[in-house]
Amino acid sequence: MKKRQTVLYMAPAVILILAFFLGPLCYLGYVSFFEWNGLGPKAFVGFANFQYIFSDPVFRMAFKNTVIWLLSALFLHIPFGLLLALLLNRQPRGWKFLRVMYFIPNVISTTAVAFLWYFIYHVDVGLLNNILKSIGLGRLAHAWLNDPGTALVCNQVPFIFYVGLTMIIFLTQLSTVPKELKEAAMVDGATGIQIDIHVYLPMMKPAIITNIMLNLAFCLRTFEYPFLMTGGGPANSTTNLSLYIYREMVGSNRYGISMVAGLVTVLLGFGIMILVNMLQRERRSCHE
Repeated sequence: MKKRQTVLYMAPAVILILAFFLGPLCYLGYVSFFEWNGLGPKAFVGFANFQYIFSDPVFRMAFKNTVIWLLSALFLHIPFGLLLALLLNRQPRGWKFLRVMYFIPNVISTTAVAFLWYFIYHVDVGLLNNILKSIGLGRLAHAWLNDPGTALVCNQVPFIFYVGLTMIIFLTQLSTVPKELKEAAMVDGATGIQIDIHVYLPMMKPAIITNIMLNLAFCLRTFEYPFLMTGGGPANSTTNLSLYIYREMVGSNRYGISMVAGLVTVLLGFGIMILVNMLQRERRSCHE
């Protein structure tokens, strides 16, 4: 009876996974071996699509840029969110207002945020260049989105600094830390920074793992920033895997090529999740 109930409870989730994840994933792998424009008959080409993308310099650039996005999440976005959470956890004056202000950008559509930053960086009417000119630093004014050396960084700036959700997850974890631990550390003469490092940080590992998974998943599928701010340019310097897939499918009608790129993205995501789960298991084994 219990087994039957378990099967009944799990059935809807299993059906949804099969219908909307495993099924499309298998079809993606199937179409990867064909040349297809999305409408006509498919022509089997074997591994030709795989050979094409791995020899395509645009795909290699897109893969590299996607890895840079992932690294920016690990080493800039998440640490910045953690720092803000630790600062707000001390409850300075106006901390509730600051918490709301940092979270507001996460409520706004990513499309709207991308357009906002496009006009901030605009070479003629952009806020950034006008501020530089108004304070006598006009020589630093720059075509930020038209320079391959700065375009990718400019795409990533909104993501790096809009850490509202990441910060809230860290704050939620901090709220579960027993106050007695902090009080005991203070009695022992620990400073605020020492409390953050030796009391709070060891208790933050579940939130860190959660934020790693959420933010890496976002970076793998991010599309609005490179598409709306730079269109993948200049010279494909901001093209990532999501934009590459879109171009090949919608722009060039090469569904087989786009499916291979999608398969690479899925495998990259699987690899990341496996690494994160290994880290989580290692943490549990250390506690045991």
